Amino acid sequence: MRPIGDINTVRARLLMRGWRSVAAWAEAHGYLPVTVRRTIYQWGERPQAPHGGVGRQIMADLQKTLSEREAA
Repeated sequence: MRPIGDINTVRARLLMRGWRSVAAWAEAHGYLPVTVRRTIYQWGERPQAPHGGVGRQIMADLQKTLSEREAA
């Protein structure tokens, strides 16, 4: 798994893809915003995947969202 960046980088990349905030992305994907923020803080800049199932799923979903083309 490639690092996705710190919270500010992730926030900016989500904004470019049409998400108004990290919290909006989290709620749309069924996660608590605080859990997503903590996962990004702890694992966003690490090259390995989180050990827990929820953290791993959040990072995988973020990777998928951030790899999609920008919103038109």
